[in-house]
Order: sequence, then structure tokens, then C-alpha cells
Amino acid sequence: MIAEKNENIKTAYEILQRVSKSKEARMAYEARQAEIMDQLTREKTAREEGLKQGIEQGIEQGIERGTNQKAIEIAKNLLGLIDDETIALKTGLSLETVRNLKN
Repeated sequence: MIAEKNENIKTAYEILQRVSKSKEARMAYEARQAEIMDQLTREKTAREEGLKQGIEQGIEQGIERGTNQKAIEIAKNLLGLIDDETIALKTGLSLETVRNLKN
């Protein structure tokens, strides 16, 4: 028999033998297969959503770091020209950060 030579055909044949015995067995098999497919779909959707959120968060952090880096560069250029409080106010950096830039 061909089923004995090919493992995939053998497995399919065994499943066919099981589910064709009764309507209840076939329905149970189909319900189980549907649940497996639903679970795979849920997992795929969750992965895709997690990836999307991770990318969005990474972009936001990159923008924030870039903006913060630009503010630090501006603050460094203003040191010695205007007072620390004004630099902090105009750049959005904390007064402590501006004072630390002097060092």
C-alpha cells in the first residue's frame, strides 16, 4: 500500500480512518482543526500588533532623542552668552541639565 511508504500519506490515511467512522468523530475533528486555525490566527495578529507597537515606540523615542540632542547642542552654544535659566527655558532642558553641560 502507498500509505505505508510515504509518512504524510500514512498520517492522512490514519486521520481519514478515524474521522470517517462516525459523524460525531468527524465533527469533533473539524472543530479541533478550526480551533487550531483560530489560535494560529490570534497568535499571528498578536505578533503583528506587537511589532507595530514596537516600531511606533521606537520612532517616538528616536524623535525624542533627536529633539533632545538638538536642544543640548543649542544649549552648549548659548553657554556663556546668556544665563542658565534662560537657556533652560528656551531649550526645554532642565536647569540641572544646563548646569551639567558646563562641566
